[in-house]
Amino acid sequence: MKSKFPFIAAVAVALTLTACGGGSGTTTATTPTVTQPAFQKADTVTGTGTEAANNDLLVVSYTGWLYDASKSDFKGAKIDSSVDRNAPIAFTLGTGQVLAGWDQGILGMKVGGKRTLVIPASMAYGANAKTAAPAVGSVTYAAIPANSALVYDVELVSVAKATAPVYVAPPTSLESVDTTVGTGATAATGKTLTVKYTGYLYDGTRVDFKGNVFDSTDLQGKLFDFVLGGNVIAGWNQGIVGMNVGGKRTLTIPPGLGYGAKAVGSIPANSTLIFDIELVAVK
Repeated sequence: MKSKFPFIAAVAVALTLTACGGGSGTTTATTPTVTQPAFQKADTVTGTGTEAANNDLLVVSYTGWLYDASKSDFKGAKIDSSVDRNAPIAFTLGTGQVLAGWDQGILGMKVGGKRTLVIPASMAYGANAKTAAPAVGSVTYAAIPANSALVYDVELVSVAKATAPVYVAPPTSLESVDTTVGTGATAATGKTLTVKYTGYLYDGTRVDFKGNVFDSTDLQGKLFDFVLGGNVIAGWNQGIVGMNVGGKRTLTIPPGLGYGAKAVGSIPANSTLIFDIELVAVK
């Protein structure tokens, strides 16, 4: 697995060292050759429950070994085991949270099933070596050398099916919500205002509809001064009127009151925007 499960994967390597003697009595440098197995998966128990698909949340139990070509089952030194810890792990399949060999090898398993995976280094940790997993009582584990192939016995414990996020269409008119009501001077057209703000792209799949941040005074490291009713988007000129110093307001701004059909920086054309705005001063 990747860093989230640092000890889920390893591969023993078959190293062949060759040395040749020359007439002068010198030897040539040794060159290690790493023999990698092909990716393999074999069901030892066929499950009868829900089938695992990409983006599903899975719970699995596993034991992993370094690959050993001299063994009939290819299981060399043990590298990790959730069975020993009595602690199955959870991850989302097909999202890169675990080794590529797991993402590919567990796909299609059914709950209750058990599968053995033989994973070449290219689908495990590659050229990265891993330190040994912490011991469990008297049980110790081997470190994972670079370029190691791994063998895993995996049992699929449960599957929570992915659900498509519900999309809420953006509003077609300006929306304004005060999260803090200020008590200071009131913002009016023609006044110079000082504000803090963060701007988000609208995301209808999120609870608060706030998607990627495209601008923020926090990122700039300074406050923003402007004349209300002047050279800012119409959604600001309309939406900030009536705020009091110390107040905080969230504006949801349709494209017609934002940047319209024009793309600006990281803001796509026809974007609905959300701004969290704090009014700091009115002059």
